[in-house]
Amino acid sequence: MTPFDHYMYVLACGDGSLYTGYATDVQARLAAHQSGRGAKYTKSHAPVRLVAQARFYSKARAMSAEAHFKQLSRERKDGLLERSEKEPLEDVLRRELPGFGEDTAAEFVCRSLAGQVDPDYAAFMRPLVPTVEPCRLVGVRTPELRKIARGLHRRADAAGFLRSLPHALFEENQVHALAIGMECEYERSIGLYDLFLPHIDNWATCDQLPVRPLAERPGRTLECVRRWMNSGHAFSIRFGIGVLMRLFLEDLFEPRFAAMVAAARMPGAPDRPEPESGAYYVDMMRAWYFAEALVKQPMAAWPYVELRDERALLDEWTRRKAIQKACESRRISVEAKARLRSLR
Repeated sequence: MTPFDHYMYVLACGDGSLYTGYATDVQARLAAHQSGRGAKYTKSHAPVRLVAQARFYSKARAMSAEAHFKQLSRERKDGLLERSEKEPLEDVLRRELPGFGEDTAAEFVCRSLAGQVDPDYAAFMRPLVPTVEPCRLVGVRTPELRKIARGLHRRADAAGFLRSLPHALFEENQVHALAIGMECEYERSIGLYDLFLPHIDNWATCDQLPVRPLAERPGRTLECVRRWMNSGHAFSIRFGIGVLMRLFLEDLFEPRFAAMVAAARMPGAPDRPEPESGAYYVDMMRAWYFAEALVKQPMAAWPYVELRDERALLDEWTRRKAIQKACESRRISVEAKARLRSLR
């Protein structure tokens, strides 16, 4: 079994009636029906046997097939099942099941992901995103995710996938993030960010989310950034800081932006955030921002890492992390690194 195994199945009951259901493991579900544990209907209409099954790549698509098939007359069902003896039932349903039609955008994404799974890459990635359950990460590399996102963006029904939240898989979220970056209409992109951000549960998807659509209207974008940074949701806050770092740290920079980042913390954040907590991922992004600011806006950034104790502009944990990140940067001079190390 994989996260891409979703089936509509059809059973023939002892009295000649049909039962249609959804399962991820058809044989296990069949055994449950045969033992009387599957459903009230099959328990009272035993014995049962498997007539056909249709394989899909998403739960929504399989359950849609089940719902459409159940609405058919017995004669129509028998006709489709007869055709499935010569070709896969899923192909028959796509072609002939009324109202079912071609694959949805969600099915396209999951089928595309299934064809690019790399178990070794999954094993590499899982420790890097500890807030994602291991079973939700299948291992698809970023270049392939970009191709899938481009294919999704070209589909007329892409909005269906972008509205179907939350997604089950880490990689679905990665594709979703990349697809938002391909949106060309500014206000529509804002709606997509607002819809998606509350469902982000890891730093990788947060940092994957492109900011290009937001560059079109800086003033309006700053309004959104303030809202995201005041949301109380860790990865919305982190993304807001990331927007300030990626779009507002050069020509558009104003000193007040650094002050906004210094003040952007999770409610009740401790002095030393627990690893993998929401506060940790927010404070790490704050530290990253100031490390970047030391390169791009040094005059504004130095006070945030120099001042301590009662004069401090940053909490001590974030100040030290910013110094650490800056010292690791190749864009910081040797002299500046020596000065930073003296401030630890």
